[in-house]
Amino acid sequence: MGAKCALPSTLSLLTSQQSGLAHYNTVLSRQDIIRRLLALSTVSIAVGKLALGPIIDSLGGIMSLQIALSTLSICLGAIGLGSQTCPTLTTLTMYWIIVDFAFSSCWAACVKTIREYLDEKKWSREIGRLAMAARLGNAVSFAFFAWLLQWASSSGRVVVSNVEGAVDTSWRWVFRASSIVQLVPLLLLSYYGKAKSVGENDNTTSSSTVKNQTKRKSQSTLKQSLEVLRTQSRTPEFWLHLVSRSIIMVLVSFLLFIPTYMVQCFEMSSSSSARVGSVFALGCLLSVSTLSERTYPPSTSTRNSNDVYIRKSYSMLSFLSLSTICLMLQTAYLQNRIPLSPMLGMVLMFLFGFSLAIPFYLPSSMFALKRGKEGSATIADAFDVCGFGMLAVFNGLVARVLDVSGDIGLKAGAMLLNRKRAWLPVFGSMCGGSVVAMISLYFAVRLEGARDVGTESKG
Repeated sequence: MGAKCALPSTLSLLTSQQSGLAHYNTVLSRQDIIRRLLALSTVSIAVGKLALGPIIDSLGGIMSLQIALSTLSICLGAIGLGSQTCPTLTTLTMYWIIVDFAFSSCWAACVKTIREYLDEKKWSREIGRLAMAARLGNAVSFAFFAWLLQWASSSGRVVVSNVEGAVDTSWRWVFRASSIVQLVPLLLLSYYGKAKSVGENDNTTSSSTVKNQTKRKSQSTLKQSLEVLRTQSRTPEFWLHLVSRSIIMVLVSFLLFIPTYMVQCFEMSSSSSARVGSVFALGCLLSVSTLSERTYPPSTSTRNSNDVYIRKSYSMLSFLSLSTICLMLQTAYLQNRIPLSPMLGMVLMFLFGFSLAIPFYLPSSMFALKRGKEGSATIADAFDVCGFGMLAVFNGLVARVLDVSGDIGLKAGAMLLNRKRAWLPVFGSMCGGSVVAMISLYFAVRLEGARDVGTESKG
């Protein structure tokens, strides 16, 4: 919790000359460095998703999470400690790229841990809890970091006078706190993971036998993971899950642009538009906390599994139909076909978040758990690689929209019209993507059910 929230919480401070970070590049400005950092961030996560899946399957979920959390804590701590460990903006960029690379392994490692430690009947519930914790962790982290920045800025200890003027290093407290927070799950994993392994080893004949068996398993798992990926990639449901997961990842990522969109197209204030982002996250949290097991239950009973898959497919169809309706209404507003007040716009964003959370988190993760077996982390990461590729294209589209949505030389009424027109391609692409995701996820779940029911019947 808090690892990925540290940079967004301090972005405006990092671009300031009073940040205390030296900048010696005469070609690129501080803003250019930050823009490149954000671009490299997506690339780093995509590379991590591509490379780390088989390694996670080989090492196991607990050890992978321990390595990731240790790396996050060290890098965030190095940024937060001071000018001795992070003196320049370029140094911060290097640390953050490592943070993104390590962070990319966390979801797949969690999926792998659930597979290793829990019965199949509990998978759906635990994936829902994991998604709820992720959303809640983001909300709590942003709120805590905002308070921490205010506290640090109000204390005289963070403003230092030097020959260049006042230096505000309050942002370093955010990275220090984020580093410390990573130690909490790291210690919990060390305790519970150790207790579990001791219980598993009680039935073995000797410690050397356990060590040899574990070693053989680790050496073969890498090959098994790639074999599982190759086998599943031959099935149509794999590709349908990949398409739906990738598109929904793009739709969920619109959270980053909600404040800007609400300011430009609904003329809300910055503080009010930030609350709309929280409302979107609240919709996601409410959905996964109340409807995970009801709408996407585990399929463990052969007799009723076909009915369960039919129920799940229609649930996903309903969720994504709602997301499509929300996007169509926003598109109609941008085209001036219907009026929308800021309050109605906020309600639509709440419903949009509510409709996306379960289709985003559960179907692909449950597929990876059930079909992936030893390669569950590899399957989970394979879905995300394509998603981050699409996300890079989408972010480029939004960046172009922000560049052309200026108001120079326009009157008040024309300003709003120009902004709304600029956002139309974004919402048009999201609306079409939502329809494609709805269809692909519906058929993915139906085909997955047909194949699993057929396999169980033969067994």
